[in-house]
Amino acid sequence: MGGEQVAVADDIFDRLDTNGDGVLAADDYRASAERFLQSYGAGPNSPKGRALIEANQALWERQAELVDRDRDGKIRREEYREWFASLPTSEAGSGALSGSPEVMAVLHAQFHVADRDGDGVMDLHEFTVWRALKGVPSQSAAAAFALIDTDGDGAIRWEDFSGAGSAHGLAALLYEPAPQ
Repeated sequence: MGGEQVAVADDIFDRLDTNGDGVLAADDYRASAERFLQSYGAGPNSPKGRALIEANQALWERQAELVDRDRDGKIRREEYREWFASLPTSEAGSGALSGSPEVMAVLHAQFHVADRDGDGVMDLHEFTVWRALKGVPSQSAAAAFALIDTDGDGAIRWEDFSGAGSAHGLAALLYEPAPQ
């Protein structure tokens, strides 16, 4: 795994490790979802909140199954890095990482929470706010948005996001497109 891939894996790990104990557990995944919802003023019992919490729980269950080698209910950083390195690459042959169904479900739920007006479409502002919550600078988010908004209408739907993820890899959409 290259240095950039390790850095992305570590960044995600650190964001998921909500209590800072150096391991991931089911509680971290729920707390991560609850923090995200709280930042949008959404409750965990709202339809969008339940969807995000359920998606995060499914992601935990799948990752625990695949990643937790010693079956102690905790994922250590090295285990997470190894799993991250095994993720499939994009269909377009770019070699960029694409997401597992569970990762895509979490992103789908986040997308709908971030779509504040509930119209199924995110504009640049909504997208930039969503990515800023994950520490992505606005310029990087704007560049990712441009990759997704292939028709240039200033709006993206989930289908646009997931299609761009297959073409360019999720890291380009979630963090920053690679320099051309």
